Amino acid sequence: MSDDIQKLKGEIERLKKAVKKQRYGLVWMQVPEAFEDDVENKLPILKEVPKLAIKTKDDKPTHILIEGDNYHALTCLNYTHKGKIDVIYIDPPYNTGSDGFRYKDKRMLDQFPDGTEVPKDHPFRHSYWLSFMSKRLELAKNLLKEDGVIFINIDDNEASQLKLLCNEVFGEQNLLDVFYVQVRYAEKSLNEKDDFQKLIEQVFIYAKNKHRFEPNKPSNAYSLDKFRFKIIEKSKGKKIKLGNKEVVIFKKGEYEVIEEEKGNIDLLKATWASGSVLKGNTSGKFFHQHLENRRDEDGVGTLYKVSGIGEDGLGYRYFTGAKKITATKGLFYSGIPNDRRSDIEKDGESQKERPIINFYDYSGNFGNIRHEGGVEFRSGKKPTKMLKDLVNLHKNKKAVVLDFFAGSGSTGHAVQALNEEDGGARQYILSTNNENNICTNFCYPRIKNVIKGYNSEQGLGGSLKYYKTDFIGRHDVLNATDEDAVGLAHHAGELLAIAENTLEQVRKDDFTQFFTDGKKYTAVYFREDLTQFDRFSEDVEKLKEPTVVYVFSWGDEEFADDFSSMSHVKVKTIPKPILEIYKQIYNLHAE
Repeated sequence: MSDDIQKLKGEIERLKKAVKKQRYGLVWMQVPEAFEDDVENKLPILKEVPKLAIKTKDDKPTHILIEGDNYHALTCLNYTHKGKIDVIYIDPPYNTGSDGFRYKDKRMLDQFPDGTEVPKDHPFRHSYWLSFMSKRLELAKNLLKEDGVIFINIDDNEASQLKLLCNEVFGEQNLLDVFYVQVRYAEKSLNEKDDFQKLIEQVFIYAKNKHRFEPNKPSNAYSLDKFRFKIIEKSKGKKIKLGNKEVVIFKKGEYEVIEEEKGNIDLLKATWASGSVLKGNTSGKFFHQHLENRRDEDGVGTLYKVSGIGEDGLGYRYFTGAKKITATKGLFYSGIPNDRRSDIEKDGESQKERPIINFYDYSGNFGNIRHEGGVEFRSGKKPTKMLKDLVNLHKNKKAVVLDFFAGSGSTGHAVQALNEEDGGARQYILSTNNENNICTNFCYPRIKNVIKGYNSEQGLGGSLKYYKTDFIGRHDVLNATDEDAVGLAHHAGELLAIAENTLEQVRKDDFTQFFTDGKKYTAVYFREDLTQFDRFSEDVEKLKEPTVVYVFSWGDEEFADDFSSMSHVKVKTIPKPILEIYKQIYNLHAE
């Protein structure tokens, strides 16, 4: 008994030390999440629902809609799209206590087989939500490109927890900003009995790598209005050396400053050499260090022509000293910067980028949101205007955009509308479950409306492939048998097609599958039995377009020699690479 007590005391001390190490940061009870019995110990795949495909004869992208639990969809995407996603936008449950958020606690399945509703006073309220979100955000991070970015919409119920969670998952150093979004007018009260009225929601913005992400900043035409000054030298002046620079001094009366009525590319701009300019600007620093205190020696109103300063191509910069004996401030005169000048001479103007602000008023957009997309969806719908603005912060007009809390499909609508506006070719991947028929009755019809047109709205074109999560085998990935692996290979065709973005199946038989996007092919030989392999190789050789070939293999053998004479072919194997990805995820989230 005493030995047991000592062991218990030792364990308590160990836990105390562990808690001390975690004093700063986010600590919560990890609550194991359960899924349906028939998928708990199987391998996830994606299966197309061909009858729900929407095909348009244009050169616009084919988009992807996945019906199923987003955890399983993200697991599949970790194989197909690891490191391929440019932008993620999600609008997860806010955990308000009344928004329908349910958590399927594996420890309590006998009492709550369909999951537990999470009211505000639930003791595990935040732990359930964090357990739910952490797994999904970890999987999402793997999908982002190095210059990728994720936007997460939230309100005050979980904002503080979300920020700490994202700091752990993405790194605090990769927090780009928090946008504050006004979602309703102040005079529109939700409940007159409330003491406080919430008008603001937040959008957390994290980069995969802050140093690789370059936001698409707003810009204005570079103004020439202030470039109105011309300086005329009336003498040769006096040459001296200051700070290793040649300086020509012109006393009062030996020069003239002329101010024109309109700005011009060949004129100068006057800037006060004072305040922060004296520390943060090369010209300001020179004035502060060498010219500011020369009025006793040179007199007031002196002009200095300093060689070797400036990025305007002049080779010099003019400074004027204080105008009065009691003053210290002076001016310096600069020309149009070289990069601006070349833009103006070439295009007639130069754009000047502005910082991105972090407050936006979308009250009007939220107020008119009910029928956007031709479907009425009241719960948490976001305006396309806001989503367009967020997606457009990434410069890539061919970006792959993911939303794994797709809801009514607002993100897909926004991506297509943005493509229509700027000629982009962004592709979206939407994932949502079908609780309350949200996928079949809201998301899919909305995307169909956007593509085909609805009411008075013209269709935006493009195509869509509809997939469902499905499951193979009878064991989890760590205990997968050879039979499970063979089954995965036999049913991995759509996964491979999605990975290569060749979504149109053109042929399938008992041994092979072929997919295309019209410009390249994916060819799959999914049988261990090689009796049809020579025929398969011949069929691949007939394809002249770039082709990725997948061949069943128990190991790392890539069958490269069989296709070595085909310069248009790249060879990969299945199912081992898929299983390896799934194992990594299983170990990451082992409970």
